[in-house]
Amino acid sequence: MLNKMYTKVKAVVVILPLLMFLGASVAQASEQDMMIERASPLGFEETIVKLIENAKGLGWKVPKKWKKDFQKNLKRVAKVDVGRNLVIEMCEPHAAAKLLVHDQYKKFLSMMPCSVAVYEKSDGKVYLSMMNIQFMGQMYKGKKEIEEMVTKLGPQMEQMLVMQ
Repeated sequence: MLNKMYTKVKAVVVILPLLMFLGASVAQASEQDMMIERASPLGFEETIVKLIENAKGLGWKVPKKWKKDFQKNLKRVAKVDVGRNLVIEMCEPHAAAKLLVHDQYKKFLSMMPCSVAVYEKSDGKVYLSMMNIQFMGQMYKGKKEIEEMVTKLGPQMEQMLVMQ
């Protein structure tokens, strides 16, 4: 009886740290992979102009009213200055329509339109960030419509962040 208990304790002592390590590694990898962040060599306003120019050049729609200024809104509502930022929403309408005609993909409406954030950090540099559609698409392996959209839009979204 004591021998069985010793074996169980030994297994817990060996397995528990391993599980904790693996769990932390997965959490860290997921955080790094789910979002893309790039430093911009341009100033804040110039980065916004270049981002919109890049998106439109790739055929994306970027309506003027699809912009969110969290600094302004949070200063007003929460009385906290989160720093200079602008979230710009954009859409590739043909890809969206091709996906959304299928009932099983209507749930993706909650993630549309695509958002790209432009912000300044405390280091004074300007950054861009967005969801990593290629990483997210890996969760839907074998779903033809998703794979086609990710294959088409993933590289375009990366191109949007090129600020040269």
